[in-house]
Amino acid sequence: MTPKNFIIRRLNELRNIFPELSFKYKFNQHTSTHIIDVRPLDCFSSNQDYIKYEADFSYEFDNLFSPETILFISENSLTEIKNPDFVFNTNQFSLDFQIPQPAIYMTGLVETNFEFKIEYALAA
Repeated sequence: MTPKNFIIRRLNELRNIFPELSFKYKFNQHTSTHIIDVRPLDCFSSNQDYIKYEADFSYEFDNLFSPETILFISENSLTEIKNPDFVFNTNQFSLDFQIPQPAIYMTGLVETNFEFKIEYALAA
């Protein structure tokens, strides 16, 4: 398994455990760093269950893929992802997980109910 495939699988697990989170992923070849942007900041910094999962994720990654590294960032970070390799958006689930091709946004099933109210005004 490649480092990128490992990360995609683990982020898919995270999305199912923490559906309020969104992730962006990018690999920086110059530093051999896999960067994961986690949003929103409050969950990234204060959700103890997420923090423990992230620590376990990092530890396992380091043991399997050293010398490559993994870096988790969020809002207000000095590091940012401008052109992500892939994105997991909020309320987006992967029920039948498959590894995406680079630069393809993952999609899933989202059930939504919309109510439309149309109002008309006449101008004279």
